[in-house]
Amino acid sequence: MSRQLRWGDASRMGNASDGRSLILRAALEVMIEEGAESFSIDDVAQRANISRRTLYRYFSNKKELIQAVISAENGAFFEEMQRGVQEFEDDFERYLEECVCFSVRYLDRHNGGFHHSYLAKSSTSDVFGYILENIAPMWHGVLEEPYRRYAERHGPAVVALDDVIALISRVGLAYCLVPADEAAIRAQMAILQPVRRRS
Repeated sequence: MSRQLRWGDASRMGNASDGRSLILRAALEVMIEEGAESFSIDDVAQRANISRRTLYRYFSNKKELIQAVISAENGAFFEEMQRGVQEFEDDFERYLEECVCFSVRYLDRHNGGFHHSYLAKSSTSDVFGYILENIAPMWHGVLEEPYRRYAERHGPAVVALDDVIALISRVGLAYCLVPADEAAIRAQMAILQPVRRRS
């Protein structure tokens, strides 16, 4: 039988991983309701039914908590994206288009998505900056292999992967915040193709 740890006034959690998950869920709910800048540590502790002291055992400050929520939500999103666009890996330009369209479908399935829900509430450039910094390696994981094969076929004329990631992450985030229908996105993405330098 595992040792039970006391949480707040009413909850019991079996281990530290469960505790972290509980806090992240509570923080996400509060961020969606209040906005990423407006919520307090007390709001999250109360929602999770734990003390401030317990919360600080996991996250040393509000910024770290926000970053952990963003990282967890982005991680789930990119895992699902990679599975959802796999069939297009041999056509890199189409693959990029499908990644962005996947983002819109993901928003629809998740009632606007976490970015749209809480970033629309007056988030600062620090929060946006962290999102872009956090998703860059995730985009790298999704794009690296299809890009490598594309670059082998097209040689030095191919735009650098880091530049592709910088653009696609901003485009994807923009569609999260200001959704558009899939047909419009496909037409707009066509303007960016091909992913080769102009001579």
